[in-house]
Amino acid sequence: MHNAARKLAAKTVWQEFGEVVSAGPEGFSVRTALAEVKAKRAASCLVAPAPGDRVLVATEEEGDSFVLAVLERKESQKTTIAVEGDLELRTPSGKVEIAAQEGVDVVAAAPVNVTGSEVTVKALRARLSAEWIDVVGAAVKAELGKVKMLASTFDATLDRFSQRVKRSYRTVEEIDQVRAQHIDWAAQGNAHLRGENTLVTATDLVKVNADQVHLG
Repeated sequence: MHNAARKLAAKTVWQEFGEVVSAGPEGFSVRTALAEVKAKRAASCLVAPAPGDRVLVATEEEGDSFVLAVLERKESQKTTIAVEGDLELRTPSGKVEIAAQEGVDVVAAAPVNVTGSEVTVKALRARLSAEWIDVVGAAVKAELGKVKMLASTFDATLDRFSQRVKRSYRTVEEIDQVRAQHIDWAAQGNAHLRGENTLVTATDLVKVNADQVHLG
């Protein structure tokens, strides 16, 4: 047997229960029945130990101590799953489900990406807050009962815009300006144009056609 292998095989490892006294960047201080040891968290121990936790500690003879698992903790204490480096959850078949009674928060300092053949969001109330929003898609379909929008500016560039409404009310406090090559207004009932001063100007022709025309 190789010397290094014989030396590794000769080492003794024992396990014991302990209580986490303190936690810090360098590791954990764990009080056992024999002594208080400095221990690292084993890579397989996904739950981050916290002071007061009852843990299982493995100690290598003349070597390091590792917290293998968190066995018990107070019910009111927060449980944190922590790893060093990247973390990937993968299932070759089936699906991954996250369920919580009091909410789910996703927080990241870098971009958060969601990729799927279809994304569905169901909620009684949804709120989106962003400084900049980009939406790219072939088609958008929305069925809404009520829409309220407040914006300082709204710019849209379209090849075609079609709108069909039952009633339309619009209030413009300052200027309502339209620039078009052709304008066609048609009303089945009455058409009213009112103003303190009303000007109709044409370069070539102004035509008024009706059975009756009243001026003055």
